[in-house]
Amino acid sequence: NILGLDSSGVTGKTIDKAYIKSVGNLKRYIAKMLNGSVIGMVAGFVPIIGKIVRPDNRKNFIYILISIALIQEIVDYVSRYNFDGFNLAEDLPLHICSYALIMSSVSLFSKNQFCFEFSYLLGVTGTFIAILTPEFTDFDGWVMYVTYFIHHSIIPAFSLWNIIVDGMRLRNLSILYCLVFLAFVSLPVGIICWLTGGNYMYLARIPNVDNPLVFGEWPFYLIYLNIIGVILMLIASV
Repeated sequence: NILGLDSSGVTGKTIDKAYIKSVGNLKRYIAKMLNGSVIGMVAGFVPIIGKIVRPDNRKNFIYILISIALIQEIVDYVSRYNFDGFNLAEDLPLHICSYALIMSSVSLFSKNQFCFEFSYLLGVTGTFIAILTPEFTDFDGWVMYVTYFIHHSIIPAFSLWNIIVDGMRLRNLSILYCLVFLAFVSLPVGIICWLTGGNYMYLARIPNVDNPLVFGEWPFYLIYLNIIGVILMLIASV
């Protein structure tokens, strides 16, 4: 030991474990980058098609996009049910990304202003974090893995369609409206978490993700997440 460091605990086995861990971390990092790249391409490609398609054909294309959103949800829930049945603690559509998918679909079809604002401000920023640090604790196979990333590709794609194709823009108090909506739904969702043992909207406990933006103990991490969320929404609204 030239440097005089204590290497008494270093064995071939510990070196193998360290190597396996480093390779695993590298694979996860590459997977995140690939998934992020695919989602970025999908989110950018869909509204570009919307601009190219003739206005009288856009409605049909919108029907196709909404059908894709609906089909991937059906496939996801069928996969969950076939794997271990329907679990009230994990399988209800009560996360913010679920609201964002519904609202982005409504906004794509009807051009509803609040649905656009929610899906853009919370859906797109939340998707960014979800792609970088996804929580896979309730994943039951590759089908759910695929539908997860399709789900999170659709939200920014639909929101960008509203911006690029429909010319929709945020109102001055858009962030406030979104925060009021979240506060309104947090109480019933919190009660459901208490009754089922679930963690919808991460109200019951901190999500199990490797993310420097997610830290602290309950309930303080909720305050930190709200502050970070507002900052991301302010950035998105520029």
